[in-house]
Amino acid sequence: MGSTHIPRRKVLAAGAALAAAPFGASAQAMPLIAYLEPISGTSPTNKINLAAFRQGLAEHGFVEGKNFTFASWYAEGDIDRLPELAKEVVARNPAVILASTPNAARPLKALTKTIPVVFAQAADAVDNGEVTNPKRPEANLTGIANFNELNPKRLSWLVEAAPKAQVLGYIADANLGSFDRNYRQAAQAADEMKRKLIVGKAATDAEIEAALKMMGAAGVQALLVGPIRGAYPRPGAIVKLTSQLPVPVMYYDRAFVDVGGLMSFGAAFKEIYRLAGTYVGRILKGEKVADLPVLQPGSYELVVNAAAAKAQGLVFSQKVLGAASEVIG
Repeated sequence: MGSTHIPRRKVLAAGAALAAAPFGASAQAMPLIAYLEPISGTSPTNKINLAAFRQGLAEHGFVEGKNFTFASWYAEGDIDRLPELAKEVVARNPAVILASTPNAARPLKALTKTIPVVFAQAADAVDNGEVTNPKRPEANLTGIANFNELNPKRLSWLVEAAPKAQVLGYIADANLGSFDRNYRQAAQAADEMKRKLIVGKAATDAEIEAALKMMGAAGVQALLVGPIRGAYPRPGAIVKLTSQLPVPVMYYDRAFVDVGGLMSFGAAFKEIYRLAGTYVGRILKGEKVADLPVLQPGSYELVVNAAAAKAQGLVFSQKVLGAASEVIG
């Protein structure tokens, strides 16, 4: 059975039909895996994520339509809708919930203490306290969270793409628990590269625009965009915003490159969601969340957008192209 994006009303209608059907039917006896995702179900990023997730499930013998059913809820870039969607998810009483980000995991934790929730790409879920004991999660949340020092590599690849840049910018959301750690990494890396680093703390579009204007006045020649609450669900809007500063931009996540951003370096989506799939499979087999420590992904990817580079009059070096896991465009 396929699991392409289902409009919310259709998901609810399907749920009502399942509830009304005879319990003995095999489809109804299968455990339901629910998926709560801030981005659009039609995005390239989402398709990559779910393909890897299903791979992880298959490693534990789970195949959709054979021994589990699957339903998706998408906020379509509007994170303010996540609490409402989380209520709908919990009302279906799934066997396990996959929550892609801390924004998705947070309302789920507030609604249920019993349904296992597996999150992906969510260092902030630990930094912000959703999980207080990563080695032995004490509640119903576990998953994949990246704590490795990636900003030095991001800045290194950014400078490789823009070697003449002496003044670098860094924009991120200071309200996130990971901000201090990420900023320290960036500042130290810039210092070691003998580059000046200008930081802009931004949590809203207006603050991003203000930070970009400040950086333009400060002579920033290349920009690193770090985590900003609500940025990941609407990557196209963030790419459009950051293009107001006409310099090469490195993003923290490939979702931004998939929609036209220049480059990104981060944990590989395929690895993250495959690991999440293995965790969901283990939970379906009876393992407890407390016995599944928060994992770190083991592989990372540099993704570059050749079409964006051409539009900016930028030529990637052979070093960048050779190291890239994927060249888009």
